[in-house]
Amino acid sequence: MYKYMIGHGRGFVRAVELFCGAGGMSRGLVDAGFEVVRAYDAWPIAVETYRRNIGPHVVEADLNNLLSIVSQISTLAPDIVCGGPPCQDYSLAGRRQEGQNASMTIAFAIVVTTVRPQWFLMENVVQAQKSQAWAEARAMLKRAGYGLSESKINAAYYGVPQSRRRLFVIGRLGEKDGFLQSAIAAKASAAPMSLRQFFGSAVPNTVFFPATSDARRSFYSADESAPTIPERPIRPLPEGHRYHPADVALLENGYVYSRPVRGGRGVRSIDEPIATITRTSWERPTPRYLGAPHHLDPVVATDTAVLTVDQIARIQGFPADWAWGDIAKRDILQMIANAVPAPVARSLGEVILERHRGQSGPAIEGHFVDWLVRGGRNRATAHNVKANVGRARRLLGGRTFADAGHELLALETASGFDALPKNTRSDLRRALAVLAEFEASKLRKPRRPRRSAALRPLEPESAEALKQAA
Repeated sequence: MYKYMIGHGRGFVRAVELFCGAGGMSRGLVDAGFEVVRAYDAWPIAVETYRRNIGPHVVEADLNNLLSIVSQISTLAPDIVCGGPPCQDYSLAGRRQEGQNASMTIAFAIVVTTVRPQWFLMENVVQAQKSQAWAEARAMLKRAGYGLSESKINAAYYGVPQSRRRLFVIGRLGEKDGFLQSAIAAKASAAPMSLRQFFGSAVPNTVFFPATSDARRSFYSADESAPTIPERPIRPLPEGHRYHPADVALLENGYVYSRPVRGGRGVRSIDEPIATITRTSWERPTPRYLGAPHHLDPVVATDTAVLTVDQIARIQGFPADWAWGDIAKRDILQMIANAVPAPVARSLGEVILERHRGQSGPAIEGHFVDWLVRGGRNRATAHNVKANVGRARRLLGGRTFADAGHELLALETASGFDALPKNTRSDLRRALAVLAEFEASKLRKPRRPRRSAALRPLEPESAEALKQAA
């Protein structure tokens, strides 16, 4: 009955979502491998759409009073709390005056700091990062011990043919700020996804390469580069395959109009992503726009293809068989516009799960090896120190720690550490201590590192003192 509710059971990371809407974020997290045990929203239409497509675990609740559901969430013992607090107060399409909707960002932080899951994931428009509400919420989360990775993400680089820029904040208890930044950047594609790539090619001689994920396409024309052959074997088109007439019309036309926000460009080529999907993206150009088109429009807006609601939904990440029900077109479009694209949520969910399971570790930002060489090490030794940092981080399951002392203590108790030779244990301790000094030096006025302090081995007495202090 529930097409997209998978992965439930022991061993999965338990998620609770606030402000779930129609289910875009939940769909992506389920695809990534999470168990979404509860979802909340205040809009009855969105709740019913979520229930119809994802599952019965959604609850209609007055999210103006998030604290009323804190006890319920605590009982569920989630590993992660997710959500996208309302963005109208920050959005370029709104008045940009902080009011009740902005206060929901603070309420989200209160829920997180009260329930204290190991992780949280919050989505909002990029303008929210400079808001007073986020400043207060951020301070609250930091006091509660969460390390924060704040990333401004363009959905076009995460499997969606849409230049949709959003702020995603991922937090984890005890981590350093920025702990997931490099992994999120590494997850991005090399180039933005275009409408042509997403909808496929309607020209003759189409070649079918079965896609390895929802973020990739399967159909390629004869005049463009195909994927790596060993990765996806060539096959004939599936029997009975038919392109959707609206997709064919879009591909044959080559251009599409999407109602711009605040003076933006209305016409796009299908060889680029479309602009951010809004509730009015389906509307045809108005006389006002036709009288004063954007100077970068490649063709006249009246000569472009018309986007259907189905196409807008798919561009936003909803699958073609998503059941919207017998509800008003305006409400469907509002749910689509409000949603977090499922492929983006899936990508971030996969990044979180890889780190949660110790399958990835943060990159060392900055010129660590050069810094060591300037401090007196030769380059070979400097690379060895960097390798030891990587080895120590693997023992720590990819964790970073806001407190250097706690990091060393965690290393001492890490599985397999005691079995290492004494000299190796000393090298790993020293490598983490050197890295801590390097990172501290980036926060101070640049100066030559002191070899005597940075590279001195951590004596057994020092390690014991750290254990007692903790």
